[in-house]
Amino acid sequence: MLVLLLDAARGGYLQNSTANASLVATAHEILARPVSVETVGMLYPPITTLLAVVVPGGAVGLGAVGALVAGFLLQRLVEWSRRQRQTGIDAIALVLVVGGTPLFAFLATTNLEVFLGLALFALGMIDLVRFVVFANTQAGFRAGLLFAAAALTAPAFAFSILIAACVAPFLPHSRRGSRAGTALTLAFPTVAAFGSVTILGVVFLSDPLFAVDVLHVGFAPEQVERTRTFFAQPWAWLYFVPSAGGVVLAFLRRRPVAAVAPALLMGSIVLMSLAGVLPTGSSGTAFLLVLLAMVAIAPVGVHGLRTRWTLRLGAVVLLVTGWTSAFLIYRPVDQWMQALLRGWPF
Repeated sequence: MLVLLLDAARGGYLQNSTANASLVATAHEILARPVSVETVGMLYPPITTLLAVVVPGGAVGLGAVGALVAGFLLQRLVEWSRRQRQTGIDAIALVLVVGGTPLFAFLATTNLEVFLGLALFALGMIDLVRFVVFANTQAGFRAGLLFAAAALTAPAFAFSILIAACVAPFLPHSRRGSRAGTALTLAFPTVAAFGSVTILGVVFLSDPLFAVDVLHVGFAPEQVERTRTFFAQPWAWLYFVPSAGGVVLAFLRRRPVAAVAPALLMGSIVLMSLAGVLPTGSSGTAFLLVLLAMVAIAPVGVHGLRTRWTLRLGAVVLLVTGWTSAFLIYRPVDQWMQALLRGWPF
């Protein structure tokens, strides 16, 4: 429904003003070029670029795919919560805090690259917990593949995945002496994917930095200025609320070393924004990245009424933060909501 409203908005919002529209334009440009190693490099991120080629309807079709991914992701999160013997109230709170903010719907309908990467990252985090905490070896291999798929979907998550793999050994471990093996299992598919691109560049182009080139990394002055302007806003401190919540969660679960993970995850998104890897129209990415990581870890082994109510209070704070951020610090989300109102038939 949101996709249809955005498509009906005057001015062609979905077709002209979104990351999906830019992705479709890039895909068409690649199709018009002769086949070469450079053209293969332009395909990165390959998963979303190929989706832009095969999904009919252009940006509208990609928005519909994003909406389907959103529904599947929320269903998987609720299933994960219930498997951890959480109450119905907790499952509802989980759905509201993740899917009940404009940031979630904005990315789902306008930026398939980032949103699909977030979804794959979240599913990988769930399997990571199954692997580390519950000794599910199959889930460990699946988590590594999901992380690699996320990196091949959205290059902005390449560092985030490595951070998750490095922090995973500090979660409650079911098997002693397997910390290094855990990190290697989770990170290897992602490292191997970029390693294969590096070998391709060395063999065919004599360029050992080809894997970096396909990420289109470049610290352009306009990117630095845009980031500086964002953090100069009076309400920019809202950006750090999820990270602070993650630190509190780590100490609540008596895992102080893991408290560095939320800050590193948010820092990785800032770095990707400065480097120009994060596509335009990715407002709320850091918020959802940290939130989804917390949602994957928080339900595990929750005991005691006080702990449950602390987590519920944290969910309310994050829900309010998501809505407040959408109105006060993320201008693209505000424009998205205005487009929704313009497309409303009544």
